[in-house]
Amino acid sequence: MKYAIAIDFGSTFTKLVIIDMEEKRVIHSDKVPSTVGSDAAVGMNQCFDIAKEKIGKEEFDKAMKLASSSAAGGLRMAVIGLTKSLSLMAGEAAALGAGAKVVANYMGNLTEENIRELENSSAEILLFGGGYEHGNQTMVLHNAKVIAESTLRIPIIYCGNSDVASDIRRMMLSRKKQCFIVENMIPKLGEMNVEPVQEVIRNLFLQRITDMKGFDQVKKAFDNDFTPTPKAVLDAGELLSKGTERESGLGQLMIIDIGGATTDVYSMNSNKRYLGAKLTGLEEPYEKRTVEGDLGMRESSGSVITEKYLPEAEEKSGMNADKIKQSIEHRMKEHDFLPNTDEEQKLDNCIAAIAIRQAARRHAGYVRKSYTAGCNLFQIGKNLTEITTIIGTGGILVFNKDAAALLKEVEKKDTDENILIPEKVSPYLDTEYVLFAAGLLREKDEETALSIMKNSLKRCE
Repeated sequence: MKYAIAIDFGSTFTKLVIIDMEEKRVIHSDKVPSTVGSDAAVGMNQCFDIAKEKIGKEEFDKAMKLASSSAAGGLRMAVIGLTKSLSLMAGEAAALGAGAKVVANYMGNLTEENIRELENSSAEILLFGGGYEHGNQTMVLHNAKVIAESTLRIPIIYCGNSDVASDIRRMMLSRKKQCFIVENMIPKLGEMNVEPVQEVIRNLFLQRITDMKGFDQVKKAFDNDFTPTPKAVLDAGELLSKGTERESGLGQLMIIDIGGATTDVYSMNSNKRYLGAKLTGLEEPYEKRTVEGDLGMRESSGSVITEKYLPEAEEKSGMNADKIKQSIEHRMKEHDFLPNTDEEQKLDNCIAAIAIRQAARRHAGYVRKSYTAGCNLFQIGKNLTEITTIIGTGGILVFNKDAAALLKEVEKKDTDENILIPEKVSPYLDTEYVLFAAGLLREKDEETALSIMKNSLKRCE
């Protein structure tokens, strides 16, 4: 087998990457308009035709074929926990690490208003946790009763105190709700156990993909189970950072992915204590992903350019406030809009800059002063201060002459006194959309997966 063909089924484009396994390099990358809304096979066959033209039908037939998907906005999840600092945070970490998008979250006792909101949300899976092992039962059982009596008809994953797991399963099944019981996400204070949850999430993702038009036939063309695109990128980032037994990686790094509706931030680094601060909350994973659903280039651009950022947008774009608001409204309605003037391009850059700036700071941890004897600082969240490598992906960055300046919005500013953000970064671009492909290839051949990333990522200045 000389070649591997990786395809990503997105909502806007279906992307193709052809990899020469012997030379360990990408020989072609391309994209076609997505057809997942009508028939996914159409876009797939267009990509396959391109691949046949590049490597010949005989080699195409022998090639390994791998696929990922973020179609229809990815897998949308709701998370319920007991406290924001523990079970809710662990639930979000489990969902995001599996490649899902959190569209609703609740903590404490669920109210009637909470459950009505949940019933009307776009959530496709409910992640329900709470309580250490042999800990809280009352609040967990209250929430289980409210969920069971609701009109929700989505899979429910329970990953809380196992003492009440059988009771909760009985409640859900008596109301004909699909319920999965897995190990507790937080078996004890400060410890996270998210792998069992993530395995169920990925299986449910595969079921959902199969139900989408055309995917029942499309999946037969590939040699892997469909992977959520963000999970593939997370896997690629970890490999690029850590390397393999034979070849070193790049070390600590961040990845920024800006889309029309969200900005995803990935960090790959150990969470070191900042100036000897005391770590609080849950242990931070080496590879972490966050998704900001209010920071995007099109659908959510209105929540990026708020009144607070209008003066900056006026200065950078050259437009007045009224024209900016009209332009933002147009972006929110016309998701395929492409800037056709210098002013509109500058406004796009401004949206991207603010989205990156905010998303990176939400992803980062922070420190606060402590008045406890023997402890001057508390550290909450992940310390990113030693990261120097940042990789940008997504159309607004890949095709932008100002990409370096946009990515440097991650860097620490005078107003970031307590935020654990990088001091100075070296920016790179995923110009060939190689990250998802490397993530897919990692399980098959991690040496080649690492090599194609090192050879394809481009430094930008």
